[in-house]
Amino acid sequence: MTATTENRAAAPAATMTALVLEGPGRLVHAELPVPRAAAGQLLVAVRYVGLCGTDLGFWDGSSNYLHDGDKSYPFVFGHEWSGRVVEVGESVTGFAVGDRVAGHNFRPCGTCESCARGHILYCPGRSEMGVIGAEQGAAAQYLAVPADTVVTLPDSVSERDAALLEPCTAAMHAVDRLRVARGDEVAVLGAGTLGIAAAQIARARGAAVSVYDPNHGARALAGELGITSVGSPDDAPHGRFDAVIEASGAASAVRLAPLLCASGARLAQLGTPHGPVDQVPVSSLVLGNVTLHAVLSGVGHWQDLLAAVGSGAVRLAPLIDTVVPFDEAVRAFERLADRGRPRPKVLIAFS
Repeated sequence: MTATTENRAAAPAATMTALVLEGPGRLVHAELPVPRAAAGQLLVAVRYVGLCGTDLGFWDGSSNYLHDGDKSYPFVFGHEWSGRVVEVGESVTGFAVGDRVAGHNFRPCGTCESCARGHILYCPGRSEMGVIGAEQGAAAQYLAVPADTVVTLPDSVSERDAALLEPCTAAMHAVDRLRVARGDEVAVLGAGTLGIAAAQIARARGAAVSVYDPNHGARALAGELGITSVGSPDDAPHGRFDAVIEASGAASAVRLAPLLCASGARLAQLGTPHGPVDQVPVSSLVLGNVTLHAVLSGVGHWQDLLAAVGSGAVRLAPLIDTVVPFDEAVRAFERLADRGRPRPKVLIAFS
């Protein structure tokens, strides 16, 4: 059907500003055509874009995605976002202009056997907006997205906090995969966005949670959020924990994680190392009969996370270090590169 005033807000200008990475350390403000909401899509006015280690790898040129040919310059970055619906495409139901929304970045092919089974994480032909493939990212004033990748935000979740949902759904995935329950002792390695989210989720499940990070400021943030057992990785007791979540991707933490597992423990590799990690004590996994889970994304875990955030069990606002306007986006990357910042999340504001 033809769009009406009910499913389209006042038409945006013909062009928009987008943030384009042209190479390592080279960011430009480009004027691009405003996309339209095709059938099955929503057009969103972007409010916030979150930056993570993946974006830092694109900024400094170290990303495996670049080296492996999964992404190439120039491109619009950004895969963590929130915004408001300004246009509803044909055949879309359940959304209205003005809805506050966020969503995941997986774009499955829709035709393979995995997609037919609903297992889009395993789609061999998938792309990931702003990360893998040609689709441009969210760092622009407007974004057209498939409606089935989007959730509406409850009143209890702000648009600033919502820009953290995408990474934090992966933390929910990790906790679910480990079947964390009351009485479990859980170790989380890394007090960044993923680790702090995982620690709060595990605590809400009734687990006794210990967080380990070499950065004093990161440990202080965990304490601020009520995690009472925090320390340096050097102090983590070996062979003690029922569940271990490696949430940093640091090589030293990947090597340490198996050593913390009790016999029969479950281990989640949630952080993504930037390259091969040698000297991992695999024998400890074997001798302890440990179950290892590699955790990809949080597709399918959005509603559970929204419920946890809405209830106050998971607090996201304290994770935000800096919010930078989009016309100063270089400053956001410079702050992201500061490994000593006490709070992990840097956001770019578009409105």
